[in-house]
Amino acid sequence: MDHPTIYRLIVLRTYGIFRYRLHPIKGSARCLCPKRAPLWLLIFFLLPAQAGSSNGIEPFSADYAITRSGLNIERKVELTRSGQHYHLIASTRLKGLGSLTGIGTVVEQSYFQLHSGRIRPNLYTVDDGTKDSNRAIRIEFDWSSGTSRVHYRGIELTMPLTPNVLDPLSFELMARIDLQRGVTEPLYTVHEGDQLRPYRFVLEQAETVIIQGQPVQSLRYFIDRKSSRQLYYWLSPKLNYLVVKLKQLRKGKVKAAGVLTRSSINP
Repeated sequence: MDHPTIYRLIVLRTYGIFRYRLHPIKGSARCLCPKRAPLWLLIFFLLPAQAGSSNGIEPFSADYAITRSGLNIERKVELTRSGQHYHLIASTRLKGLGSLTGIGTVVEQSYFQLHSGRIRPNLYTVDDGTKDSNRAIRIEFDWSSGTSRVHYRGIELTMPLTPNVLDPLSFELMARIDLQRGVTEPLYTVHEGDQLRPYRFVLEQAETVIIQGQPVQSLRYFIDRKSSRQLYYWLSPKLNYLVVKLKQLRKGKVKAAGVLTRSSINP
């Protein structure tokens, strides 16, 4: 079963965005770049962010411009905090001619707290703006009982929780935290609603990404979740490993591509 995030709702109603695999294989048409950067160069990019890292999470906002099958999509991500409680929200909407389809804004939300420096989700939801329960996703994390109560596209489920499991939105933020701590290839278990799946960040090489006409140094990661859909993230150490670029492929063809357009995080 594929990952139930914003990308598939914005494409099923054009849902979801960032979470599919692109693995560079030597000689394969799927390989964006067959050459790895020297190890010293990767370490050079990693060191500045580690020096300024902390155990906390700072509120931030970021906007992305994404294209998917000829459609222009705007995605906004924002983290807010109230005491010990955090709220991570991502809203995705069609722009241009796509906005004339009548498809509303898809909203993905994660409510969580920090425990021993790790994200512990309490609630994850996806809503496409309709009242159709067959499209909605809701995961309630009951850590005291070690179970989760799930509404997954019209189906009610109860599933066991494993230690440190994350939701499909907060795993990106947990990766940023771990990368700042010096973990180069984080591995997580993500609750997708109908199953728990491993997500591994595989470091590939350093690249320069052009953002609003300015060069931004980044590290390219392949997100390995054993899926036929393939994803690259470009993460910027100087922006606390914020995603600055993404590309999703399937069977060697680009299905979606996006780039950061604005961020509250300063280098």
